[in-house]
Amino acid sequence: MQGGAPYPRPFDGIETVKQAVDYLNDAFATQLEQATTLDNAKPNEPIPGDARVRDAFCALLAPEEQRRFFLRIVGERRFWPRLRTLVGTPPYSFLRPEDEGVLRASGICKGRVNMAHAEPTATSYGEFGKGHYEDAAGRLYRVITKERAASINELPWVGLAAGVKVVADVRVQKRTTNTKLAIVKGHKGPAAQASLVFPRVGDTLTLRLVPALRSTGSATGRPPPDEDDALRASVQLGRQKAPGSPVARLVLCVQ
Repeated sequence: MQGGAPYPRPFDGIETVKQAVDYLNDAFATQLEQATTLDNAKPNEPIPGDARVRDAFCALLAPEEQRRFFLRIVGERRFWPRLRTLVGTPPYSFLRPEDEGVLRASGICKGRVNMAHAEPTATSYGEFGKGHYEDAAGRLYRVITKERAASINELPWVGLAAGVKVVADVRVQKRTTNTKLAIVKGHKGPAAQASLVFPRVGDTLTLRLVPALRSTGSATGRPPPDEDDALRASVQLGRQKAPGSPVARLVLCVQ
């Protein structure tokens, strides 16, 4: 951010899963109402505000809470034309195999066959939204589950104290072949080289909350450089989502 512009915190004031669900209930209803008032709002095509609500859905709820929220709203047909722009395109990683018949995937996105994956899987590239954490290499992390949560009402990125084990998905940025070759040759520095690969077992990561989740700490609303919104974690396990996928699932231990 430049100058004195306020630092963006779209979820400021949301501290619990219940508050997150209430926020999403209102946000989905607002987008639905807005779509009905726009003459050119077509089913499955975005309108202003959809991207913001989809980012909130990705950030505020862990997969199991996403599943509960999704299964509830699809019980109301009025939401069906907005699912693609507010939730994304299927198959959804947060659904279980037994949820396959909840709707027709092709009704949300032409050519899609499945609503859910046949087996549990990592987050898809598009389901990351803005993520929860990032590292110096630009890799994006999304918290999936954590052990010893103080409450089932905790937001996904809250309560990651020392010793807590966390299942998190990591996403490396998609790049063109030419850009990758330039990075491999060292033309863009070691951080760029690290951005091409997943963290390895035994690595110690320094992760910072993504900008939208950081707390404010100055009159301008921007966090000071030394704000304690970072954590260190060691990689204990890792598995790529699929061959060639830019996503992997990790087990981390917070230090």
